[in-house]
Amino acid sequence: MICRDCGAEIDDRALICFRCGTATADRDREPQQEAPPRAARPRAAMGLVALFVLVVVYFLTPLSGGDPPHPFVWLVLTVAGVLLAWRIRMTK
Repeated sequence: MICRDCGAEIDDRALICFRCGTATADRDREPQQEAPPRAARPRAAMGLVALFVLVVVYFLTPLSGGDPPHPFVWLVLTVAGVLLAWRIRMTK
């Protein structure tokens, strides 16, 4: 086979010319495009923060009946806060 760009003789099974680097055949497929990065959703994150703050305020005010929160409530609020912080971190 003869290279269509530089005229060098190349092997019939060659994918590119060894001299000039020109492809020996046209592309059958186009390369895949990278997916654009996900857009951050600040509204959803802010909504989660607002909901978390409201839940915490509810348990820390007289709205909950005036009794101090049970230790399990503190555990749930801590886990929720950590998950919320992780979710906000992952959206950036």
